[in-house]
Amino acid sequence: MLRSVPMTLCQVIEHNDAARSVVEALGDLGLAQFKDMNPDLAPYKRTFSDEARRCDDLKRRLLFLAEELNAAAVDPRAEPPAALPPLHEIDPKIRSVQKELVTLKAQEQAVRQMLNATKEHLYVLTMGSHFFNGSLSSAPTSRTPLVAEDGMLQVRPLVAEESLLQVLAGVVSRARVMPLTRAIYRATRANCVVRDLPIDEPLLDVGESRGELILAPKNFFMVIFSGNVLKTKISKIVSHFAASTYAYNDTLDARQSAEARLRMEMLDLRQVVDASRQQRHSMLKSLAQDFNVWRHAVRRELATLQILNMIQYDVRRKVFLAQLWVPTDSVGQLRMALDDIATRAGTTTKAILSVVETRESPPTYLKTNKFTQGFQGLVNTYGVPRYQEMNPGAFAVILFPFLFAIMFGDVGHGSLLLLLALFFIINEEKLSRTKLDDIVGMAFGGRYVLLLNAIFAIYVGFIYNEAFSVPLGLFKSAYSIEKGEVAWDGSVYTFGVDPIWHKSTNKMTFFNSYKMKISIVFGVAQMTLGICLSCFNHLHFKDKRSVWFGFVPELTFFLCIFGYLVILILMKWAINWAEYGQSPPSLLNVLISMFMSPGTYTEPGRVFEGQEHVQLVLLLVAVAAVPCLLLPKPILIYLDQKRAARLEAEGNPYHAMELHAADEAGGSGGGGGGGGGHEEEDFSEVVVHQVIHTIEFVLGSISNTASYLRLWALSLAHSQLSELFWDKVMREQAFPAAKYPFPLNGIVLFAMFAVWFSLNLGVLMVMENLSSFLHALRLQWVEFQNKFYVGDGYRFVPFSYAQLDALEQESE
Repeated sequence: MLRSVPMTLCQVIEHNDAARSVVEALGDLGLAQFKDMNPDLAPYKRTFSDEARRCDDLKRRLLFLAEELNAAAVDPRAEPPAALPPLHEIDPKIRSVQKELVTLKAQEQAVRQMLNATKEHLYVLTMGSHFFNGSLSSAPTSRTPLVAEDGMLQVRPLVAEESLLQVLAGVVSRARVMPLTRAIYRATRANCVVRDLPIDEPLLDVGESRGELILAPKNFFMVIFSGNVLKTKISKIVSHFAASTYAYNDTLDARQSAEARLRMEMLDLRQVVDASRQQRHSMLKSLAQDFNVWRHAVRRELATLQILNMIQYDVRRKVFLAQLWVPTDSVGQLRMALDDIATRAGTTTKAILSVVETRESPPTYLKTNKFTQGFQGLVNTYGVPRYQEMNPGAFAVILFPFLFAIMFGDVGHGSLLLLLALFFIINEEKLSRTKLDDIVGMAFGGRYVLLLNAIFAIYVGFIYNEAFSVPLGLFKSAYSIEKGEVAWDGSVYTFGVDPIWHKSTNKMTFFNSYKMKISIVFGVAQMTLGICLSCFNHLHFKDKRSVWFGFVPELTFFLCIFGYLVILILMKWAINWAEYGQSPPSLLNVLISMFMSPGTYTEPGRVFEGQEHVQLVLLLVAVAAVPCLLLPKPILIYLDQKRAARLEAEGNPYHAMELHAADEAGGSGGGGGGGGGHEEEDFSEVVVHQVIHTIEFVLGSISNTASYLRLWALSLAHSQLSELFWDKVMREQAFPAAKYPFPLNGIVLFAMFAVWFSLNLGVLMVMENLSSFLHALRLQWVEFQNKFYVGDGYRFVPFSYAQLDALEQESE
């Protein structure tokens, strides 16, 4: 994982008749990435564009069939057979099945709509009859006025059948009942009666999003009015609100007869619906046997056609030309595969395979497994590594979990995270076949990242000597309290922080200083590693200028200031200041005075003798490193450009090209050309680039080091939150409840424990865990990787039939 696999650009020349055989053989091998030889040719003008459009059409039809299988909860056969049928055989089958399925679905929906209409009509008759009979409202008497005091029209039961009143009844969606009622009252000026009742059974309605039939709550409504003018108005309003109206017979006998007829129709329609559903389900089961075969065949054919469209064809010589990136150690395997194709075809001529020399940047191919894949994914999210540069993913396996653990270090919380990671790992085969939501799927994909995060968090938790903020006390403390005074036995605690510090009055002062200095030490060490890795990049790309005028001044400047600070921290920890009778110096003041008052020392205690002289020398060396980083590379590139122009003028272009290549390898952005204007433009870009890089490095060294203090801040926040929950819930509420009478003590203790555990899960295991993860990711990306990482590469994606499903899921 340190560097990407060496790649070679190969060129294949073969007869046009063998193009498909070559592509299919390489697709089975899955070791080559084809290069598009027709970048300027529009997709619709390419050779196999018609066949590709046909495959796209079949793919859309298969997507429709997949949705139908999913809606019917029918699982297709898991694995397709080894031998797939040709496309011309399955094309008519897919079209026929889809057409038949669409027809069956339309017929089933039509029958369901008829059944739904029958149900609604039956509800209208039964609920309307109850309404007229006074079962659902108080029946008015013969002396009740038609218009009551509230302005509402009163309806007399039985007499209404003989009156001049008209009835409009139907069913409407429950959400539209109130708007419909208001609209009718306003349009008729309250010269009508509107009554509605909810229907207990959900009925079919047309969905607003895709126009599909869905079950929705509906209401029965009835409008009683007089006159044809009102009838016309009310009918238009009802149709506007997408309400269904049904005939409501005037006489009771007619309504009873209609109810009997509708009940018989419902029985017949239910049988038809069941038969239609069973027929469609049987067809989907039959489809499930062949669906994966068809899907894989279409995907394979479409992928093959896309590759064939990337190949360049010579019509005159009847040969095709293909260029493909192949891992260098697989070129022999590619040659054997091409020879095998010719042997199986029975031809005497074999494909011509040659290696192409190119200055084009190859794709990046990093071999990973399921353990390292998650860490490499964190790096690729920032940017794919440039070809052959140092891969941060190899270092993220250790550095990222340790960054996380410094902020999340706790034995208890690390153990809970370990249980989650182990659950994902033990059930990874089952969960990998299950469709998970976004958050759970992300956690499952990074299960090995969680595993190492948990292990390191437990390890750092032992160093902090904390488990849910409670000191472990695994070993004997080096301190004891005798007669109210703390006595030290002269020993050192076996591992980690002595638990006595968790009970001391200056606990916060100690842990504040300890964790802050730990953050600085680890940050400087990680950034120093990043600067050193840049040297390995320069050496690999044979860029000696960047070694001497990039790496050396950068490392010198960084170590003279921040490396010296780390040495002061370690020496301050190692000195027993009480033995010397001195107070320890403030390292912050020492560092400030190093810049503000060079050559003087103002602190009462010294870390070592002659400290001010050493600081003056280090400051001078650091200041001298800045112009060494800024000036030499632009000056050397400018001289190379002048020399290249002179050699070209003298008719020696070979050496001029070598100088241009050296300038480009230096990564300076310059290259130079023959003309003076282009030369000046390139040189100005080089100067601007170097100035920006120098300023960014000098200022970034300070800001990046300060950024590592987030390790200190989040570690203290995690510890204090955990301690707060333990003290306020368990120590102050749960433990005193043990004195309560039984069983109240057990109930209170269990309730308080549940509250404490819920707070730990919700606040610390979710929010604080995510916060620590994101801050560690930021330090990995910005503070560490920007010292050596470019990340402007592109992934090596070989053409492989076996990876079609995975690639399609990534594209989705």
